[in-house]
Amino acid sequence: MMEISAELQKQQRSPWRHRMRQVQAISIDLLLLTLMLLMVEFLIVAFSGRRGPTGLLVTPEEILDLLHYGWAVAGGALLALLWGVASNVLGTSPGRALVLGVPEREGQPPWTHTLRGWFIALMVQLTVFTGWLITEVQLVTFLTQFSKASDIVRGLLHPSSTVLHQGLVLLVQTIFLAFMATAFAIPVAFCLSFLAARNLTRDTFLLRSAYTLVRAGMNFTRAVEPLVWALIFISWVGIGPFAGVLALWVHSVAALVKLYSEQIENIDHGPVDAITATGASHLQVLRYGVVPQVIPPFLSFTIYRWDINVRMSTIIGFVGGGGIGYILKPRVDLGQWGEVGTLVLLIAATVWCMDILSAKIRERIV
Repeated sequence: MMEISAELQKQQRSPWRHRMRQVQAISIDLLLLTLMLLMVEFLIVAFSGRRGPTGLLVTPEEILDLLHYGWAVAGGALLALLWGVASNVLGTSPGRALVLGVPEREGQPPWTHTLRGWFIALMVQLTVFTGWLITEVQLVTFLTQFSKASDIVRGLLHPSSTVLHQGLVLLVQTIFLAFMATAFAIPVAFCLSFLAARNLTRDTFLLRSAYTLVRAGMNFTRAVEPLVWALIFISWVGIGPFAGVLALWVHSVAALVKLYSEQIENIDHGPVDAITATGASHLQVLRYGVVPQVIPPFLSFTIYRWDINVRMSTIIGFVGGGGIGYILKPRVDLGQWGEVGTLVLLIAATVWCMDILSAKIRERIV
């Protein structure tokens, strides 16, 4: 009876899941088509020679202000609807192909024989051209104006020893700052990763809700740069390394939850099914069926995250989060390039040593 009940629940959830996947497919099509229309409009305005109120050519920022976002969304929605209705003639749209897959009736033709393939190729080209203009790439300036940076490079290549002692002291603080942030993040990320793994949260509505909340929260946390978190915690606990630890801790939790949960989703379900068949509880299944499979990659991800935190802690110090970055920024502002060179060499040597050490540890673990 329990097997029949579970099967009925699965069948009842299937239509709802299919509808949600359709909504996801339509949303992706809407996004892609809207972006296409906006990039086409951007390029048209950029190459039209349009001039602003001052008589100068409009800048990329001004063009972005001029775009008709509302019309682009409406046009993208209309095109997505037409593509969905005429899919038998036009072929499967990119969103449906990504979320629902390509129907067997379409087979596997070369991308040049499908509208979807040509659309993706067009999107790639539009993205490259638009990105080139928005970021104002200037290859000629890059290749011909190196002399302007020669003083900086000369100073970096001739480091000064006056800041060596202070740099070594703060370098130790930087390493431990990164270590404490990583250590604080491990238990939180470990617990949350099981709730962020799709294959472990399908059984009940409560678990599915927890999955959605944890994923959304971690995505938001990861989207906010550590520099911003550092500013928040500096205003909270004051200037110093503890604010840097908290900033890197928050960001590390979000990053490790993503890495951990993706590893959990890729486990072998054979041991899990075998342990479940014995009547084991959910916690016992996690303890004996899931955890032994993920511990080695978890350790590898954690070491890699510590390596990242050492590099990021330098930037955190720029805003008062402690570490070697705290004395690096004022010297950059004052143009003391010899002392900057010393600090950069200390950072580079530390990162190089940690990279070798972490690689050796990962070789032993994995």
